[in-house]
Amino acid sequence: MSKILLIGCGHMGTALLMSWLNLKAYSFTVVDPYNFIKLKKQFKSKKINILKKTPNQKDMKTFDIIIFAVKPQNANDVLNEYENFELKKNALIGSIIAGKKINFFKKRIKNTNQFVRIMPNMPALIRNGISCFVSRSNLSLNNKKKLNELFLQVGKTVWLKSENQIDKATAVSGSGPGYIFTLIHAFEKAAQKLGFSKSQSRDLISSTMLGSILLIQETRKEPNELAKEIAVKGGTTEAGIKNLQNNNIDKIIFKTYISAYNRAKLLGKKN
Repeated sequence: MSKILLIGCGHMGTALLMSWLNLKAYSFTVVDPYNFIKLKKQFKSKKINILKKTPNQKDMKTFDIIIFAVKPQNANDVLNEYENFELKKNALIGSIIAGKKINFFKKRIKNTNQFVRIMPNMPALIRNGISCFVSRSNLSLNNKKKLNELFLQVGKTVWLKSENQIDKATAVSGSGPGYIFTLIHAFEKAAQKLGFSKSQSRDLISSTMLGSILLIQETRKEPNELAKEIAVKGGTTEAGIKNLQNNNIDKIIFKTYISAYNRAKLLGKKN
C-alpha cells in the first residue's frame, strides 16, 4: 500500500481527498493546522489520519508521495518545516502551489529527486476537472503511474513538457473556471435586465452553456463553425456575434490569460 501525505487541505485538497477515499491501494495522512477541527469532523468515519502539526522524522520516512497544497504566500514557511527530513527512497514530491517551480522544492528538499508540479482545477470537486503535470525527465515510471491514477479520479490528466507550459495551463485551465463563472454571472445579469427572473436567467444560461459544450463534444465541429451555422445572415445571432467581435472579445480573452500567466510567473519568483 502506498502512503500519501497531503500538506494543506482547503477546497482543492478536500476535493482530491474525497475522490481518493475509495482507492484501496493508498492510505492518507493530512496536515492542516488551520482546518484541523473541520477535517476531523468531516472525515471522522474515514480511515484518514488528520494532523495539526508536521509529522516526525520516523513517520516522514514512511510516505511514498508527499503533496503540497498550500497557498503560494505560505509556501516558503511550510517548506522550511520539511527541508531537513530524511525521506523514503524515491519519495515523490508533488506541488499544487501556483507558480512555484521545481527548483523551489529541490533546493529545500534534498533527500529525493522525484518532483512534479500539478495544476488541477475546481471541477475536480465533481470529478470533472482536468489536471496538468510537469516533471523532470528522471521521474520514475512507477511514480508517474501512481500520480496519474490518483488524478484520473477527479477528471482528465495532461502531461506537459515544460514548466513554462504549466504556468500557461494555470492561466487557462487552473484559473479558467473563475473566468467562466464571471461570464455566466454577466450573462445572468444581462438576462435579468431583459426582464427574466433570477431563476429563469439561471436556467436559460446554464442550460445554454452546458448544451453548447456537449454539442461541441458530440459533433466534434469547430466552435466557430457551429456559430456560423446558427448565425443566419441578417438574423439575431449574427447581430449579437458582431457586437462581441466589435468589442474585441478575442483580445479581452487573450489579455485575461496573459494577466493570469504573468501573475503565475511572478508568484514563482517570490520566495
